[in-house]
This record gives sequence, structure tokens and C-alpha cells, in this order.
Amino acid sequence: MLKLAEDLLEIPTEILEDAINLELGDGMVVADTIGERQCVFMRKLWEAERTIAERLRALRDGQPPWSSIEADKAIEWVQAKLGVTLAESQQAAVRMALASKVVVITGGPGVGKTTLVNAILKILAAKRVEVLLAAPTGRAAKRMTEATGLEARTIHRLLEFDPAGGGFKRTEENPLDCNLLVLDETSMVDVPILASTLKAVRNGSAVILVGDVDQLPSVGPGQVLADIIGSGMVPVVRLTEVFRQAAESRIITNAHRINRGSLPDFSRPEGDSDFYFVQACLCRPMPRQSIRARALNIRLL
Repeated sequence: MLKLAEDLLEIPTEILEDAINLELGDGMVVADTIGERQCVFMRKLWEAERTIAERLRALRDGQPPWSSIEADKAIEWVQAKLGVTLAESQQAAVRMALASKVVVITGGPGVGKTTLVNAILKILAAKRVEVLLAAPTGRAAKRMTEATGLEARTIHRLLEFDPAGGGFKRTEENPLDCNLLVLDETSMVDVPILASTLKAVRNGSAVILVGDVDQLPSVGPGQVLADIIGSGMVPVVRLTEVFRQAAESRIITNAHRINRGSLPDFSRPEGDSDFYFVQACLCRPMPRQSIRARALNIRLL
């Protein structure tokens, strides 16, 4: 890694080693070993990642914070309540969610994540379970509210962000008042935010993390959803079946083609479509002198 840093930064390895040792001495960075690989982390990110792992281990142990639910009867009831028929994969996901304290629900667009979450929430609402819903952005929170009929908040609003102090009022000492926290669009959540969120969840509560692991990772540091799934620490539901209405969208079908390693369908659609392929023109760049002349002409006009 030092050789790679030397090539990228064009700084001799000796100077880089001295800089790292100084930062280690000041406590700004932390040395750790992952497998057989020696690594150096920014201290705050290292602590946040450890917090996520420790909180997930603590949250997943024990029984869910609701009384025993007969999943088959609950599925039959919620299908009638919502007027839908859940696919086998969705029914299996409902069973897993009702029996787990922490579960991840992932899948691409059009695979029924929203319908699944709504079914789980309707079942648990009948059991008087106190639920909180959150998402990383206002737009995602609004979509969640519209889909479930329950209030969803941004993570910062949920955790009561304190502009004066720069932190959150909801912490381990002042946890969230809920039996279940559902966090949507988790692929957009970075390491520090997820660490703060999980710290504010009581040990006896349950957590459902929802998101598309194939989306771009968060703007902030980390790729928490992918790493949680890869860790094997918690149950994971992968929805893959694209439902009929979603399959009519060429954006959705082409997104799944890309995820499978296939090229999108570039053919011209018949009638209206939400996906079009536009051939780009590979033109020769205009000489600088011509650009200046054209700009002068525009100003004169």
C-alpha cells in the first residue's frame, strides 16, 4: 500500500512512513490487522465501524420485542388486508422478519421491497408494536410515508440533530422510543450516520434495513449495506423476482440486465417508453481559435 501511495502522491516511501508514524503517535489514525493485512484507519471511522459491528451483534441476540406470531396465518390475513398476493420469496421474507431482531431486505427496482415492508408493518401494527421509520433523505422519507401510511422521518430529524453541538440528542443514554426501527435506502447511509443510528436503538428493539445493494454507495465514507450483507452477521432477504407492472418499465428491466452482466436493450421501443438509447456523435474538437471567433461573433450579435 505504501508503494501505491508513493506512486499516486509522488512522495517517497520514507516520508510517508514518517507521516504515518507521527499520526499514529498523535492518535489521529489507528493501525489494525484485517485477516493478514495490515491497515491504517482514521480513528473516528475505525471507531464508527466497530460500533456498527458491536451494535448489530447486540441487537440481533434474543427474541424479537413482540409476542409469538403464527406467520402463515399472518400472511393470509395481511394479503386480504392489502388486497395483494405475496410471492413465495416475499412470504419467506415475512417469516424471517417476524422471527428476527435484525434483518436486511435487499433487491433491485421493481422486486416488491415496498410491498414487503408494508406487509410486515401491517402485521406488527396489529400486535401494537411501536414502529419508527426513517430514510437518509427527505424525498426517500416522503416516499416511505406515502407507501406505508405511517410517518417517516429523515435520520437527522429522527435522531434530533443538534446544530449547536454538531451531534445528535438521541443516543445510548437517550434512545429512540420504539420496538422496531425500519431504515429505508440504507445503501445511501454512510458509516458515521449508521453508527449513530444503531447507538440510539435499545438492545431489546428490532431493526429492519432496506435497500438496493447494487446502487451506488453513500456519498460519505463506507459501503455499509454491502459490508453488512457480506459479513454474514445478520439474516438477509434477497428479492429477485421483477413483478409484472415493474417489468413494463425498460429502465427497471435494463437495470436488472446490467446487474446480471448483460448489455441493456438498445432497440428502438414501439410507442412511448421510459428508456431510449441516443447515439452520441463523435465529432472532431473545434480548434481553440475557432471557439474564440465564434464567441466573438455571438457577442457582436
